Amino acid sequence: MAKDLEVAILFADVVGSTQLYDKFGDAKASETVAACLEVMKEATLQHDGTVIKTIGDEVMSTFPTADDALNAAREMQLAITRGTLAGDTAGVHLAIRVGCDYGPVVPDERDVFGSTVHTANRMTSQAKASQIVTTSDMVDNL
Repeated sequence: MAKDLEVAILFADVVGSTQLYDKFGDAKASETVAACLEVMKEATLQHDGTVIKTIGDEVMSTFPTADDALNAAREMQLAITRGTLAGDTAGVHLAIRVGCDYGPVVPDERDVFGSTVHTANRMTSQAKASQIVTTSDMVDNL
């Protein structure tokens, strides 16, 4: 088994994607979600992060520092809520919610596992549209 590694974990999830599919249909909604995922991936890479995986309309990334993760989260939020994507959704509020945690993970090939991952995911489910929710471990490591 691989050795534990300490990283920041970020999950970012498109809020309201069901409304996009209802209003615009599969093709346009899929295109919009894909554009959001691309923004999230790009922000991850620009802040020294690694995209671990995408799951539907969500991205999971790791970062070497808490600062890198939160800077990426901020960039994602601004790009999606104020960027060109927001103006292309004709009345459907386009937003993401982000959750982060910092701590040990167990790397396994192209994935990471552990309680830090689960906590970051729970933070995402606690966030509302356009929010970034984090833990005290993240704050302590800023």
